[in-house]
Formats: sequence, C-alpha cells, structure tokens
Amino acid sequence: MTNAAISMSMPMSVSTAKGRVLCVDDEPNILRALSWLLQKEFEVVTSTSGHEALEIVRKDNFDVVISDQRMPEMSGVDFLREVRAIAPRSMRILLTGYSDMQAVLRSVNESEIFRYINKPWNINDLPKVVAQAAEIARTQPAPTPEPAVEELPLPARDEAKILVIDDDPEMHAAVELSAGDIATVVHVTNVVDAVHALQNQPVGVIVSETRLGSVDLTRLICLMKQRHPQIVTVVLAEETGTDLVSKLINQGQIYRFVPKPVKSGYMRMILRSALAKSHQLSESPDLNGRHQVEALPEAECQTLVQDLNVAAQGSTAQAAPAEERPGLIGGFLKRLFGGAR
Repeated sequence: MTNAAISMSMPMSVSTAKGRVLCVDDEPNILRALSWLLQKEFEVVTSTSGHEALEIVRKDNFDVVISDQRMPEMSGVDFLREVRAIAPRSMRILLTGYSDMQAVLRSVNESEIFRYINKPWNINDLPKVVAQAAEIARTQPAPTPEPAVEELPLPARDEAKILVIDDDPEMHAAVELSAGDIATVVHVTNVVDAVHALQNQPVGVIVSETRLGSVDLTRLICLMKQRHPQIVTVVLAEETGTDLVSKLINQGQIYRFVPKPVKSGYMRMILRSALAKSHQLSESPDLNGRHQVEALPEAECQTLVQDLNVAAQGSTAQAAPAEERPGLIGGFLKRLFGGAR
C-alpha cells in the first residue's frame, strides 16, 4: 500500500451482519474520528487516497461510501462519480468542511449522492444517516448502469409529462423547445395552477424555480419527493447557495440543479435523462426506496400549508374557478400529507 491507510473492525473475509462502510479522506485524524464513530455499528474500511480507494471498491463490496470533498489527488465529487459507475449499489455520502458551490452542484449533477454533510458533523446524526444508507443498499435493488443519454429508454410521448413551474416566459419556451417532441409539457406560472396540475395529471418530471412570488417552492419540491419518490425534479434557478442546494439534496433528492441561464443543448440532455429516470422509477418501483429523503421539519410543512392557502384565496390562476380553489388546495394537502391540515 502506498499512500493509503486501510483499517477495519474485522478481517475482510469474515461474513458479518454489519453494514460495510468505506471512508475516504486525506487527513488521517478525520479517518480515525470516522472509524471511532462508526465501528461499533459497521465494518469500517478507510483510505487516504481517492485512487487507492477506487481500487478497493473494484475488489470489494460496500454498502456506503463516504468521501471528503477536498483531497489533493482527486476531489470527492470525482471519486464518488467513479464509485457510482463502478458500484451502483453503494450509497454515496459527501463530506465537506467548506462552502464550494461548484462541488455541491456537481455532487447533484454528476455523483447523485444520497446525502451532503458539512463538517464538523453531528456525532449523533451521522451514524443514523449511515445506518439508513446501509439499510437501503442492503434491501433495495441496485440501479443498472446507465447507457449514454441518447440511448436512454423513454416513455411514450403521450405518457411523458413535464410540469414547468416558473413565471419566466423564456424558461417555458426553452423547455418546450428542448423537450416538446418527446413529452407533453404542462406550463404553470403560479402555485395554485401547479397544485391543480399535480392533483390532476400523472406528472413524471417537475422543472421548477426555487421561488414563485412569495412561495418558497423548495418546501413543495421536498414534500413531493417524500410522498411521491417516482417524480423526478430538475431545479433551474437564478438563486443558488450551498445551503439551498444541500437542502434540496438531503430533503428533496433532486435529480439536477442548474443555475440560469441554461444552454438549449444542455437543457435537452437533462430533460431527456430526467424523463428516462422517471420512467425507470415508474416501471421499477422497488428502486424508489433508494431515494428516501430527510423529513421536512414540521414548522416548514406548516408554512407551506399557510402559503398554499393564502395563494388559493388570492390567486388569479385560471386552472380552477375561484370558488373551487380552497377545496382544490385542501384535496391536494390531504394527498400530500396523508390527512387534512
């Protein structure tokens, strides 16, 4: 072994009921802390090198792979992207000790990580996150390797629906131009019409901003994924920030996050891939278990309810008559929350 250090709680050849976790960080003290925290519940292997860790992944099976972002030879995002290709069964967690917007975006768009966790981590919460990830890896089917975007199987056009939630006419036109030939695109410019569309149409892909008027759409995105994991969300937004995107990863399992403006060729590639992912989740619902999210805090749920009710009372939306809007919101909330609020 060159510049990698490997440790474990028991020999690799011994069968164990514990989940198997690989931790990668170029700082030995971080690895010691992770090993100390996790070894009571998991079989832990550690490495100080991304390249060395990839060789370990190629030779052995892990339920969870945890990587630091800032490493000298290979970034955590690059490492986890390779892990995704080599070992798609393994659940991937990215740790970082600093705010790096590009790293956060790439962790969504390339590595498709399960959780994004800031250092210093909470010593009570991290083992729970790892345990959840290990349980998913052990009980849920692994996704098959994805072919090139142009070869991805798509649903029939009349079965493929993309809901665009945005008040920017240019964004609606861009989505229609990019995907109108492969999907039915439903356009809404306010949250009441969005509720109406989600209530009445089998939406596979949501393309959304993070805010619409006074409504924080991230809460809606997170709750939709919690209740309907087969829906795939692409966020195209003017507002960015590491806290915002990490929330949408951990609580919304968004498929892609792309800052505006978006080039048309890239838009088409993203939407085609999102439609294929939604089709895959609908055809193989067992895969939905790999997209479990952190529960949205109760206070944020209540705020969303209030925002939706206010919007329903004062909206000039055309999707439903004014007298039907309160009932529309109420019915939607029953479906979303599993009961009236």
